[in-house]
Amino acid sequence: MQNVFPFQTLRAVVGGASAIDVGRLHVEDHDDAERFLAAYGYRWDDPEEREELEYLRTTAIAFVRDVLLEPGEAIPEATMAVTDVRELLLAVSSDTPDPWACGLLRVMHTLAHAESDFTDSFAEQIEAQILGRFEKWIREDAAGLRLGDVPLVRYESRARKELHSLVLKLLHKPENVAADIFDRLGVRFVTRNRLDALLVVRFLRVNNVIMFANVKPSRSKNTLVDLARLEAAIPDATDIPSLAAEMEGWAYPDAGGDPSNPYSAKAYHAIQFTGRQRVRVSNASGDVYRFFFPFEVQVLDEASWLESRKGWASHADYKERQRQAARRRVLGGALGVR
Repeated sequence: MQNVFPFQTLRAVVGGASAIDVGRLHVEDHDDAERFLAAYGYRWDDPEEREELEYLRTTAIAFVRDVLLEPGEAIPEATMAVTDVRELLLAVSSDTPDPWACGLLRVMHTLAHAESDFTDSFAEQIEAQILGRFEKWIREDAAGLRLGDVPLVRYESRARKELHSLVLKLLHKPENVAADIFDRLGVRFVTRNRLDALLVVRFLRVNNVIMFANVKPSRSKNTLVDLARLEAAIPDATDIPSLAAEMEGWAYPDAGGDPSNPYSAKAYHAIQFTGRQRVRVSNASGDVYRFFFPFEVQVLDEASWLESRKGWASHADYKERQRQAARRRVLGGALGVR
């Protein structure tokens, strides 16, 4: 019955498991491998698509070598020598699947979903339209950095995630690796205090920099301001400075766990949300395309931002936790790490 119902694959289809965690395929020969690849989206009889597969293979090797392996570790020469992707599929279809071939295929799968020719082709136009809506309101003068009339300590924008960072982000996630990537573009505001952080969000909404109806609810997270307490305090507040000072003494909301990102630190306090903006791009032929594109907004107060740069909450520690999780997931069988 195992051949009738290969349960790892079945769970990836109807059980909510990720394809990344399937440890064995069921490909019988080269013809079957070509049918497998065609169903995935690559036609073996097309030279250009075989070139794409070879690009994925060599890029996966570079990612494993440069990101996942520790000093002194190496991909076996026998695995490196397999340049026919059909052979890699066969290598993970035996009763004792090759864990190194399995690891490479996992990364290749992730790369195939991390890159988008369409997005890359129009990257500059997308970035200009989305980031431009924020940056038109950023000014700096003798009074300091501001978003309109809201004082800022810092403003940052990220135009594009580097490929290795995208792949690492997908590989450490527990859900299916083919999930959307929502933070290819992002902005971060650092404010003097927590009330100013909310005033940043208000400014973005009131001035139509963001459209609240296009915010993805499941991606919103607030571990910075207790909104229920703020709502209760507003009727008794006599002026903005006193309210801002009072809020600084409030406890941060419970960060809890983030099921979509179990490697984020509970010590990281911020307002985070994902918006979508409809963009209009054109190619050299004058064809116009219109579609919604996601971007991420983070707002922190200065104390939280300073805390995020050290210890468990630091970005460097966060990336290392991601790397170790991806290393276990991709190469656990090959390296004996779990």
